[in-house]
Amino acid sequence: MKRRNSDNAVEIVVDITCDACGGSVVPDIHKTYRDNLNDFSELGVLQASYGYGSSHDGDSFHFDLCEACFGELVDRIRELRALHGFSN
Repeated sequence: MKRRNSDNAVEIVVDITCDACGGSVVPDIHKTYRDNLNDFSELGVLQASYGYGSSHDGDSFHFDLCEACFGELVDRIRELRALHGFSN
């Protein structure tokens, strides 16, 4: 019998930190009972990419946010909408 081995490394995600406050976005219960958080998706994400002609041409942004910081962002957007006469 011949065995084949692979040298491919597997990335294991052990925590995800909030890009606003630096705290963990992963509840402790998930850290305790999951070996890999690579597919963890229970977090807020703010993402934008700008193209040709924009004042941010070529810029890309990606922020992972905890529930509290995402809530603050939503509140701020609601304030801006009200300021500009939009309904929530």
